[in-house]
Amino acid sequence: MKDEFDELISISETHEYDFKEVCGFTFVFKTSIVSFNDIIASCEIKPQGIIYRENDDFYFAPLDNVDDIKPIIKSFVEKKLK
Repeated sequence: MKDEFDELISISETHEYDFKEVCGFTFVFKTSIVSFNDIIASCEIKPQGIIYRENDDFYFAPLDNVDDIKPIIKSFVEKKLK
């Protein structure tokens, strides 16, 4: 029965991080999208924190409880190197 249900409905969830720079601070936003059969069912854009530079080092200041900062750092470095 589960296999038949999985064939009828496909559910996918994606998470992306976006960065917007304002006055020397980089604000981090997390976009979460839930889709049913390739149709967007739910979308959330939530601020995660601020990345700032001090003494040639980058720091992350979370605005809320952040589960794992590794994906944020990875995405920031990938976009910064482009």
